[in-house]
Amino acid sequence: MTKKCLLSFCFLLSFCTSVFCVSYSEKSWRILEQAQVCFDSGNYGDAFKFAREAFVSRKNEAENEFNVLDKAISPAQVRRAGDEFSAVLKVLKEREQKEAVDIIEKYLKLYGSSYYKNSIHNMLDWLKERNVYPEADYLTGKIYQVEGEYAQALSFYERAYSEKDYLDVSDVQYEILYSIGFIAKINSDFEKFEKTLLLILNSDEFFKNELLKKSITKAISGDKKENVDRIFLLYRADSKYSLMALSELGDLYENRKESKKALECSALAAVESFTHILTAIEQRNSQFKYTSLEKFFEECKKYEEILVWAQKNDVWNVFYQLAKRAGANGNIIFAQAMYSVMADSVPDSYYRSLSASQLNSGF
Repeated sequence: MTKKCLLSFCFLLSFCTSVFCVSYSEKSWRILEQAQVCFDSGNYGDAFKFAREAFVSRKNEAENEFNVLDKAISPAQVRRAGDEFSAVLKVLKEREQKEAVDIIEKYLKLYGSSYYKNSIHNMLDWLKERNVYPEADYLTGKIYQVEGEYAQALSFYERAYSEKDYLDVSDVQYEILYSIGFIAKINSDFEKFEKTLLLILNSDEFFKNELLKKSITKAISGDKKENVDRIFLLYRADSKYSLMALSELGDLYENRKESKKALECSALAAVESFTHILTAIEQRNSQFKYTSLEKFFEECKKYEEILVWAQKNDVWNVFYQLAKRAGANGNIIFAQAMYSVMADSVPDSYYRSLSASQLNSGF
């Protein structure tokens, strides 16, 4: 996992986090926002100070919310209403328990009633344990990482991941996992690196679909020129956080000489990249219909934002690795056809040249 790729992924998650958290009035979040500003400007001392202040503030907020809610639902009138949120909220509103109502509604908006199994007491138990602040721990880990203190960074990353049930934005857990993987790779702890990548991919229904993966690789193993276009005609897969993990896992398996696993990762990564871009193209040009990989690449060139996304996510390398690993598995005709398409039409000049070199060398 390159530092550039990690930073691109973190930027995306940080942007999403700021969008979802902007409605927060909690003091802890505002302190953490100060910490993030300091971190982004390279003021790591103040970033650390504010991150720890945010942690203490969140702990105090959680204790206060627990006490308010515990007191509000203790009277017999409220207890008789039962355990379901709708009934409890009705009584609390009648009793003008505004602070308790606001607390309940805030967390229902964030997590939904099903998260607490529609139980006020489950929410109360959850609040009792909410004396953690995984976002603050994660930022503290990033501070240690930029200072080169990888052991300390990993400790805070792992703590933040263990507290993932209390993240304000659940998807930040993937950013945390990528950071854990980054440290594992730096430390050459490839067993931990693999486990972390697999944790990320555990949420990818397409990665867990063995029949899908086998079908794609079977088409590659058929070793026919026309299968290059057919794969992208037949298969669709798009998972929000998988692409970097698939690419890294493919590299890991290639280094271990596990060529079939490496090809499997590359094939799924290529299909997921293709699906994501195709969706973006169709949103911009409803008349476009996929017919061949060459025409797909040509269409990509028309949209600057697609090219920027592809470059940030190393997408053209994903397609190149598919050709390379197909060749390594003995699927020479498929690999030649893939290289030929890329040499003629892939949007990136570097990968056009690299693909042409592979064709000329006979790889």
